[in-house]
Amino acid sequence: MEQLKQSTAYAVFKNFEKISQIPRCSNDEEKISEFIYDFGKRLGLDTKRDDTGNVLIVKPASPSFEGHDPVILQAHLDMVCEKTEDSLHNFACDPIDIVVDGDFIKAKDTTLGADDGAGVALMMAILEDNKLEHPKLECIFTTTEETGMDGALALSDQWLTGKNLINLDNEEDWIVIVGCAGGINAYLNLDINFVEARDLNNFQIKVSGLRGGHSGSTIGEARLNAIKLLDSLLIKLQNELPIKLSKIEGGSKHNAIPSMANAIIGVEAENIGSLKEHFEAISLELKDLYLKRELDLEFTLEEVEKEDDLYIDDEQAKLILRSLSTFPHGVNSYDKELNIVRSSNNLAKVRTTENSFYIETSIRSSHDQDLEDLKDTVKKQAEIYGYKIRFSEGYPMWKPEFETELLDKAVKTYKSIRNEDMEVLVIHAGLETGILSQKYPDVHMIAIGPTITGAHTPNEQWSISSTEFVFEYLKTLLKNL
Repeated sequence: MEQLKQSTAYAVFKNFEKISQIPRCSNDEEKISEFIYDFGKRLGLDTKRDDTGNVLIVKPASPSFEGHDPVILQAHLDMVCEKTEDSLHNFACDPIDIVVDGDFIKAKDTTLGADDGAGVALMMAILEDNKLEHPKLECIFTTTEETGMDGALALSDQWLTGKNLINLDNEEDWIVIVGCAGGINAYLNLDINFVEARDLNNFQIKVSGLRGGHSGSTIGEARLNAIKLLDSLLIKLQNELPIKLSKIEGGSKHNAIPSMANAIIGVEAENIGSLKEHFEAISLELKDLYLKRELDLEFTLEEVEKEDDLYIDDEQAKLILRSLSTFPHGVNSYDKELNIVRSSNNLAKVRTTENSFYIETSIRSSHDQDLEDLKDTVKKQAEIYGYKIRFSEGYPMWKPEFETELLDKAVKTYKSIRNEDMEVLVIHAGLETGILSQKYPDVHMIAIGPTITGAHTPNEQWSISSTEFVFEYLKTLLKNL
């Protein structure tokens, strides 16, 4: 980050570089939690940590601000750990390889972790700066947001005293968020039998190059799901020649639209030519349909070695493919008044194990009844095809408040700096504010943050100029509170 020394937000970028040296994938946050705890202690500030790894650092009000209500700042410590197919990066021990490219900060072949490392670094810079004018600050760093919001769920309802909370997990600097969807995950398992079939030639079929993306913020953009596309290809092949299905795998995170998926199939030697011919024709057909939506879409067929002669029972293989073809994915309903996606389902992950086929899906909604209806749809789908199903604990929606002093000052402060109006939005993605608003119902909340694109993918990039603006904006807003 040496090339950013002249930046007005260098304090932010310097801290981001520090946390990027530390493992912080979801569920591997012990070291980053310890680092932030030690950071607060080194500053001589009141600091504590709970059993989940959440850290609270309290900074006293600056002179003449002692009579102002305390303000809560909040960001999450974990990141989505995704990498390109050919990357050798080990998130458990390798630092993020940061690249500065014009106005953007990126990572080489991995997610950058600006979601929500940018918010963490902003808070660290605010805590370090003793020249700022601000009320008492309660800075809460939560854990495991990306995989279930465990930190927010476990947070004590006695820790915080402020009446205004600023969440720093927003990715568009011209927007202030005042509400978000709630959600729940569903886990489906189908018991399967493997049968022996000797002397088959085995091929891997792979779908890759899709944009993927966040299953909340980009679900309404008609991005293709690699699992769905692979399933369509396999069904078309199955209709043309006898194939044996060995496994299907796709997706990696519940909150990411799958960008890659693959399957292993077996065919008799006499059908290899026919397989290649039909694969080529079907691939061209699907590319013709979807290439305008997914410019880097790729289908590959490669002969591979297989350790055993076991394949999924033919009838069960057909059932699996049918279940994936009818499984809900994408937008379920729109909120016309707010002009946002109201409810959706993300077919997120599939896996073939020794004795079962596994599906993981993420359901979101900003309306209680829609969420229940979509849960019921997924449950009925599971029952039709014989899957066992269970649901996660879920997280609540954040119901919007459009008439608060916090929001009013946030909008006016923005106007004073940029001389334009700030957009006030409710979003379809989930934020920890939904949980925090239930634990602290009297606290008014907003979410802001610098511009980040490609979150949850190796294409993630973080705007430098936007961060400079948000750093100035946040400091000014704290002074105005």
